[in-house]
Order: sequence, then structure tokens, then C-alpha cells
Amino acid sequence: MDDLRSHGLNQNCVPTGVPKAKLATFKRAAVATDIECPNCGCLELMEIEVPVDNSMLSGGSGIGYYIGCPACPWASPMIAVATSQGGSTEATEA
Repeated sequence: MDDLRSHGLNQNCVPTGVPKAKLATFKRAAVATDIECPNCGCLELMEIEVPVDNSMLSGGSGIGYYIGCPACPWASPMIAVATSQGGSTEATEA
């Protein structure tokens, strides 16, 4: 991989707000207990969410979610989720 952050923001997503980061708990991962950064081995990865515009999302905007390392520039692929006025969601992977 040329750029360790090339996964974080999808090339089709344009950030429209300030990213929010919190310590990743991985409660949604069924098996994982100790997940480490694949680049540097850091055990304290961050869950990042950022508002984005993306023409592929219903309504053209939503929230992007990805995992990032606070110790190095590594970032996972982003999942962008659109919320429509009806409350349903639609997701697209970076």
C-alpha cells in the first residue's frame, strides 16, 4: 500500500464536518478481543466518524466510519452510511 491513510477517506467522500474519535471497543466483533494496528502493533485503535458528502449515498450525504491508529498513519477502509428522512439507512464501502 502506497499511502497508509489511503483507506480512511473514500475518494468519493468529501468530509463536511469535524471527525470524532473514541477508543475502539470492538464490541461488534464476535471473536476479536485484542485487535492491534497491522502497521505498528498499537493496541489502542480509535473509532472515527465523520460527516461526509457522497453522490452514491441516498440523499447525497451521511456519516463515514473507520478505524485509525493514533500512533501511526494507518487507517482502515471507510464505511459510509446515509440516513434518509424516513429513518432507514443505506451503506457504501470505500
